[in-house]
Amino acid sequence: MVALWLCAGGITGVLSGLSLRWTVGFLRPGATGRAVILTMAGAILRWVLTASLLVAALQRGAAPALLAFFGLWLARWGVVYWANRNM
Repeated sequence: MVALWLCAGGITGVLSGLSLRWTVGFLRPGATGRAVILTMAGAILRWVLTASLLVAALQRGAAPALLAFFGLWLARWGVVYWANRNM
């Protein structure tokens, strides 16, 4: 069960990080209203996904919540490192 929450946090973190990277591709000085809508929709989706994971983990206890958060944190920083390394 321990590895499940860590992996769930990791998967959520990777999806969130990749979504952020994809969203940044739409941001340009002359961006249309469509870019703003996609940015806001992506942010709301990321927040809902992260909050759902953490609420589900908190219902199981403090240890699963911390493991899910740690997996989320590690994966998000991993995506940031990967994105900057490939630039």
